[in-house]
Amino acid sequence: MYYFVFLIFQITVFIQGYNEYKNITAISKPNIIIIYTDDLGYGDISPFAPKDEITPNLASLAKEGITLTNFYVASSVCSPSRASLLTGSYPIRVGIPRVLAPHGISWAQDVWRTGLNPEEQTLAELVKERGYTTALIGKWHLGHAKEQLPIHHGFDEFFGIPYSNDMIPSASQSYPPLPLIKNDVVVEENPDQRFFTKRFTEKTIQIISENRNSPFFILLTHPLPHVPLSTSPEFQNRTKKGIYQDVIHEIDWSVGQIKKKLKELDLEENTILIFTSDNGPWLAYQTHAGSAGNLREGKNTVFEGGFKVPFIISWPNQLPKNEKLDGLVTNMDLLPTLMSWVGGNQPDLEIDGLSIGDYLMGRTDQSPRDVFLYYHNENLRGIRDNRYKLLLPHIYQKPAGDNIKPGEMDQFIYDSIPLSLFDLWEDPEELKNIAISFPEMVEALQQKMEKEHQELTKGKRLPGIYQGEEPPVGQLWINNN
Repeated sequence: MYYFVFLIFQITVFIQGYNEYKNITAISKPNIIIIYTDDLGYGDISPFAPKDEITPNLASLAKEGITLTNFYVASSVCSPSRASLLTGSYPIRVGIPRVLAPHGISWAQDVWRTGLNPEEQTLAELVKERGYTTALIGKWHLGHAKEQLPIHHGFDEFFGIPYSNDMIPSASQSYPPLPLIKNDVVVEENPDQRFFTKRFTEKTIQIISENRNSPFFILLTHPLPHVPLSTSPEFQNRTKKGIYQDVIHEIDWSVGQIKKKLKELDLEENTILIFTSDNGPWLAYQTHAGSAGNLREGKNTVFEGGFKVPFIISWPNQLPKNEKLDGLVTNMDLLPTLMSWVGGNQPDLEIDGLSIGDYLMGRTDQSPRDVFLYYHNENLRGIRDNRYKLLLPHIYQKPAGDNIKPGEMDQFIYDSIPLSLFDLWEDPEELKNIAISFPEMVEALQQKMEKEHQELTKGKRLPGIYQGEEPPVGQLWINNN
């Protein structure tokens, strides 16, 4: 009898201990917030440019964490960059090398039905397996049919727009009304864009508050500073430096509000907070565009201004403070890094990202990434290693530099570049082609590029294709009932 009672006591203690262990494990899982802006350039925020007055909260965040000075996105345009973030793969691997759009404009004819393949395991799906609540707030842009929205790719909640904020009805474009969607229901058509930053920030704070006692992953994808630019009334002409700076200032306010709520709920220490951009600035909009700093060109090119973007990460419990790292890192590397930190599984399908956790935590002084490929749509354009960048000969578009009205788009002109080698340590502006002086380096990088490209294309996967009925031009792709 004594033995039986003692056994029951041991079992009871074990169960209580196991439940306590599970609770401790759940509490210790870091919350994750990624703030992904749209068309924000390398020279738009502090500490990457002297912008403390415009972005004081981002300057503060940098002091509380790490800035990466060589952070690259896998594409210099919207949809492919977002596909890479969520899958840890080059866009060409997951079948989304181009910008997606609803019908209403001729260039989108081949991608009207395209979206992220449901077979891809997204970052949201993977952390959800670890007990995380997941939400995407803001811009999606990886498929706009009902079956392609975020709630079908691992997100418990979606509140935002399905594609870019400039894909709206106009005299020259037959887009449907821009829908504001909650999960998979249209709640507004052509919402007032002045309140996008404010509304999406408030929704993010609501989700933080609702999930204060359990781990959460929030992907806040601000539609701005993509054109058309607008701010809430409180931020109009706030900076006295033009509407673009007002927009950036309001996004910085958003960062401050999120930090404030995390601190208020005692969540700040165990929350991974990341701020970055989907690609470089859309320079054709001149005063309504951002700055790539001293980098060459911008969005929709394979020069540094299109691919290299600001990146700040803070995790007070684990990461060093006020540190700058210069190693090569990409947005593809975030998925495997975050999954290693939350103790989750990596995707079953092959990916291109590398975990940089040890590098960020100071356990090694070298980033594991030593090569990066540059693609423009489906076309291979170049490669870089830790120091040198090789670009293949190609023709590219750039703004003509005409005098235009604020908010209008400049005309494009075509330029060409020969086979070019740049020393990015000495020449980050890509002004001096040294290919003739270093033929061995050119040959070595070409061989490396071809090998990497061939291995990548062998593993290419198909995107998701919407098979349902296509609505008439100018009508929404999802019902509003």
